[in-house]
Amino acid sequence: MKNSISVFLLVVAALVLLAGCPQKINNKKIPVFTVTFDVQGIGALPAGKETLSVLKDHKIDAVKMPSPTHLTWDFIGWYKDKNCNTQWNTTSDTVTADITLYAKWSPKNLLSQDLWKSTYTAGPTNHFRIPALTQTKDGKLIAVTDLRYDHAADVGNFGGIHRVDLVMKHSTDFGLTWSAHGSSGVNLTNVPDPAEYGCGDAAIVADRDSNEVLIIHVRGSVSYHGGKQSVYKLRSNDGGVTWDPLDITDAIYDMNSAWHRMFITSGKIHQSRYIKTGNYYRIYAAPLIKDFGNTVLYSDDFGVTWKVLGRDATARPTPQGDEAKVEELPDGRVILSSRRSNGRWCNIFTYTNKDTGLGSWESDGPKWLNLGNDGGTNGEILILKAVRVSDKTPATIALLSFPKTSGRNDVTIFWRMIEDNISLTDFADGTKWQEKLIKPGDSAYSTMILQSDNRIGFLYEADGIPTAHNSKGYIIRYESLPISAITGGEYEAAFLTE
Repeated sequence: MKNSISVFLLVVAALVLLAGCPQKINNKKIPVFTVTFDVQGIGALPAGKETLSVLKDHKIDAVKMPSPTHLTWDFIGWYKDKNCNTQWNTTSDTVTADITLYAKWSPKNLLSQDLWKSTYTAGPTNHFRIPALTQTKDGKLIAVTDLRYDHAADVGNFGGIHRVDLVMKHSTDFGLTWSAHGSSGVNLTNVPDPAEYGCGDAAIVADRDSNEVLIIHVRGSVSYHGGKQSVYKLRSNDGGVTWDPLDITDAIYDMNSAWHRMFITSGKIHQSRYIKTGNYYRIYAAPLIKDFGNTVLYSDDFGVTWKVLGRDATARPTPQGDEAKVEELPDGRVILSSRRSNGRWCNIFTYTNKDTGLGSWESDGPKWLNLGNDGGTNGEILILKAVRVSDKTPATIALLSFPKTSGRNDVTIFWRMIEDNISLTDFADGTKWQEKLIKPGDSAYSTMILQSDNRIGFLYEADGIPTAHNSKGYIIRYESLPISAITGGEYEAAFLTE
């Protein structure tokens, strides 16, 4: 009896020991592996859920699998590879080593947002034109437009000096909601009443590394065609909360005595992805100059001082150009896209010395990129990384936006894949461009940026409202567009496989 009790106690002790050490079987420790969850640069995991410990040859408990969230993307599931080809199966897959699982995302379908609405009646807050959009380093979107009092004509003297102000709204949730809903927003220029001048046509950029934001705009009491307008800048050091104005007219006009009337094209000022001098990446802006066409200005101190790209102020990269925008090709060359009827004038600048800004424009430029049949409208150019959906090959995509149809109708984003060393002739080959209609019917100026959520922020004029002086006010409308929607599913955001 005593022996039986002893044996029983030994068995119980052994069972207790095994229960307390489940990782030990036959005196061998079962390996424990780490499962790392990679959200692929977007979304957020609950604190402490970035990794999970799992015994070798065991399944991952589906309940313990984290579910990241994002405001503009839907989480689809966890995949075994960065390209998200093979999904992890919690009912059959087992962990045999340290592994990383990758989140697969699908873009949400988001509604457009009407930030400003023009109306038929004359009044102090009823006519809006000229969209500009940027994003701060923290992801805040800043939208700016002209508030044109009493009628929607440009800055100038139309039977009396036309009062025009720049107004601003912002979003901190990737464009889902905007400040100052139902009002004009923050007035940046506060033109006096009765007006002594007007301020309009904002070109904007936010610095990639700091809280600085820069706006360049027209200020004056005459129209572009009627005489010399001033060039002003607004600079913010706190992400667009407060602004300091400065007249830079003489510094710009003094570059060339032949420049008598000009303004910097509204929309996006481009900040370089490749060239950084001191504290700032280089920025580029393109003026429209009467009887001259376009030039490109650059600044290495975020708009404190400016120089002509190529250091030759007599160079005319687009002699017949109108409102123009600047971008960079993948190899660092600079491309100029200028408004014209039925498409764009294009030219490419190649550096010989990036530090000094020396280089030259194409000798056989500019080239006409024949797209659509609109009479000529300001739009945007944007070049960005993407991934071809069919084989997950990295690619570079160029986007251009302007109305496709005469009479400023059917704002469209034209797009194509471009190679690193693309020639001017190839870039300007209209047969290689495809299109995505954004706004059927009445629509005009547009601008766009790549947001921090890897969607395209698109701000444009829609549904014009006739006013005095043969002018229209517009709805200033914002849309958040995934690359896959623009390209018909052929390409998707690069972050999905980076």
